[in-house]
Amino acid sequence: MIRNGSLRLVAIGVLALSAVVVPLSISSAAPAPVVVSDNAKTLYVSLPGPFNGCTALDSGAGPTTGAILDLVRPSAFLTTSGGSLAGAGGPIATAELISLSPETVQYTIASNQHWSNGAPFTGNALVSWWQRARHLNSVQSDGYRSIASMKVSRAGQEVTTVFSSPYADWDLLFRDVEALGSAKGCSLGLLKSRPSLGPYVVQSASSQRIVLVMNKRWPSDPNRFGRLVITDTGLIPKSDATPFVDYSLSVDRAHIQELSSHPTVLSHIGSSSNIEEMTFAPKRPLTRLFVIREALSWMVNRQSLLNRLWGSVTFSPSIAASALYSQGQPSYPGGSGNGPSAQTTTSTTVASAATNGLNDCPSCSIQVLRVAGYRRSLAGWTLHGSTPLSVTVSSGPSGLDSSVARFVEQAWSHLGIIVHAQKAPSDVAAAQRAASNRVDVAIFTRPTITAVSFAARSWSGPAYPDTFPSGIRTAVVTSLFNQAMSIFNPVTASATWLTMDQDLMTAFWVRPLFTAPSLLEWSNSVTNVYGSFSASGLLDQVPKWTTATASPQP
Repeated sequence: MIRNGSLRLVAIGVLALSAVVVPLSISSAAPAPVVVSDNAKTLYVSLPGPFNGCTALDSGAGPTTGAILDLVRPSAFLTTSGGSLAGAGGPIATAELISLSPETVQYTIASNQHWSNGAPFTGNALVSWWQRARHLNSVQSDGYRSIASMKVSRAGQEVTTVFSSPYADWDLLFRDVEALGSAKGCSLGLLKSRPSLGPYVVQSASSQRIVLVMNKRWPSDPNRFGRLVITDTGLIPKSDATPFVDYSLSVDRAHIQELSSHPTVLSHIGSSSNIEEMTFAPKRPLTRLFVIREALSWMVNRQSLLNRLWGSVTFSPSIAASALYSQGQPSYPGGSGNGPSAQTTTSTTVASAATNGLNDCPSCSIQVLRVAGYRRSLAGWTLHGSTPLSVTVSSGPSGLDSSVARFVEQAWSHLGIIVHAQKAPSDVAAAQRAASNRVDVAIFTRPTITAVSFAARSWSGPAYPDTFPSGIRTAVVTSLFNQAMSIFNPVTASATWLTMDQDLMTAFWVRPLFTAPSLLEWSNSVTNVYGSFSASGLLDQVPKWTTATASPQP
């Protein structure tokens, strides 16, 4: 009944992960690599930008914002490279689920913790964070709204939190907590002026460059880099001697080919936390009909789309098997897609729409339209002399969104559907246009996080803007969502989430296309770098990163 890895936060040993394993085949006379202090060194890190100064609870905060805050603010849990949550073991020393009825979590604050302005860090900061978070019209308020009370011990080191209703994702709470009285807002100046408490502090900040320097009072990971320069350039440094790490969501042939000219650069192509998908408006005259959503979904050959986007790149994403889980998450029900795709076109492998299920099948789409009474002429598809089938599509702002939208529009046009295209200023805006029935279809990038409930919120609970609202609410889906949120065993919960997932996909309210790939590059002098499906999972590793140099043994 207990969430895996979530019962207690254990402080990480100072020297954990700092050892270098030396292959046994190396001659004993050869110099052995040893880890030396990197306090005097600068590490260059590139992440998707632009950057802002939001707190974790501000509406403008994104994945990169949270990743950077993880290095300068206290958290109960952080993200591992494998995508799970683990106890941070820092200023919030432990977080223990001590009761399920009622759900009760006890947080323990480490002794002698102080913000960068000298103020003590106590349990009162957690209470203040809860009081702010629970009133937000945001998905960030989830969980906090389920808390009935928080009681701080007399010494301020223990906080007992009692929930009014079960919230299985309690390990999402109290991440990147701000100091008492910290100003709200996303100004970059605030990022520097707000008190820090973490392995680093903010030295300077702009929309394209944030500089962090080590907090010398932070006791863990003493060999960490002394200075981090975080940019959004994505450029490989000219000097091979410059330590760098680059995380990018832009993976294309040109980028991969460029890597071959940099022999000192290591790289890893993997899954990101972003799902590219189509959603359908719930009350538009056409898309409210199951047969239309089904036909439009089947018309898009997703394998051909992947081939168009990435071709022979050494990593090819798989056709999406889930609308809730991205390909890099542990409970993703489909293939991992870690290598070249061997899939063939799926459009003609199943001749009958009745047995096709969720596969792509353009010929089946024509079949179901004809069975529904539609007839195709030079003007398009009509029903008993009606105006030809015509859909309006809104796509997100990224280059990937545009490329996907063009492919989809061409596929529909080729099969006789009239398409009107428009571009939205953000992925959330694209989702909102379909949810509010201003367009028939939205094509956009949906972010996921460790907890699947984040993606599932599109179809259950308050429709806040940052939930990527769908406009869809059904009794079955709402019931499944509530069930999953009350199950503390992650394996059992996953089965319920996947049932909800299948219900949404078989109703064709959402058509997941693929999980976008990510590219991780780093200089071969930097050790302990592991691929991650998210920016947070990558940047949370930073205190463990070191450089190894060859020097004689004493």
